[in-house]
Amino acid sequence: MKNKKGPDFLIVGMERSGTSWIAALLNEHPDIACFPAIAFLKESGENSKDFGEMHLFNTLASLESDNENKFVRPISGYLTTHHKFFADLVSYENKIPKEELYKRFIHRYNELCDSKRGMKKLVGESTPAYVFHLDFIDSFYPMIKKICIIRDPKDKITSWHFNNIRKKRKADISISDKFIIDYCQKRIIAEYESLLAYKGKVHCLTYEGLTSNANEVIREILKYLEAKISEELIEDMINNASFQKLNAIDSGTIGRARGEESTKSHYRKGVVGDWKNHLTDKQAKVVDNMFLNIRKEVFSKYKVT
Repeated sequence: MKNKKGPDFLIVGMERSGTSWIAALLNEHPDIACFPAIAFLKESGENSKDFGEMHLFNTLASLESDNENKFVRPISGYLTTHHKFFADLVSYENKIPKEELYKRFIHRYNELCDSKRGMKKLVGESTPAYVFHLDFIDSFYPMIKKICIIRDPKDKITSWHFNNIRKKRKADISISDKFIIDYCQKRIIAEYESLLAYKGKVHCLTYEGLTSNANEVIREILKYLEAKISEELIEDMINNASFQKLNAIDSGTIGRARGEESTKSHYRKGVVGDWKNHLTDKQAKVVDNMFLNIRKEVFSKYKVT
């Protein structure tokens, strides 16, 4: 097989924290291609050319012996998803050595990344579940650059709540204590623990920082990726990947301003601190106490400001 170059970087998480926003911003750079760069909800459309989040590494990790509680997906899922891009490889499961199967998937993934790259210098992909598989990713792409966006757990809970309602997974309008504890314990804490356990480098930023000081945060990302930087370029990235333009693509309308809510959109509201409208003071205190120490550890380790 002819080797393909594949991705130059990955956006690895966290869930409900702005990964699709980061992808859209980077894709607006003249030297960077990043996917999915538009609302991945469109991937199921018959005429869509977008693949959505690829979930490659958490899918391949389903074959590993230590895959419990790592949000893996079965390889069989590729039989019907992502325009069946990997579908023909699924039949090789349990028929060829695992390492050979990995090679075939990686080769195909490299082909996709190179097609997305086009004439640009860098290409990256975004899937939030990759945060659980950082060492596994390194086994295929040693020292590949990784970007992780972190968000206040209270806003993550609120966003996840509305995402579940949007996808008709839950009907409750209020956010219950059980819902909060389950999501924190099963997902959010695990994301922080994965970052703490990893011994490699990850460029971490916060949703709050990106919202309040986008120019500086984007400048640091571009510096990390060793990409061209200019104030005019950064302003263009911000304008072309604005909340209004992203939700306009998602809804097929002229788009909503940041803070203007639509519970039917992946880009629901796009603000910091919306948890105040949906969590009680007691619930907020419980969440803050739950993450007080682990957030400090992660922020210190990855020099997050």
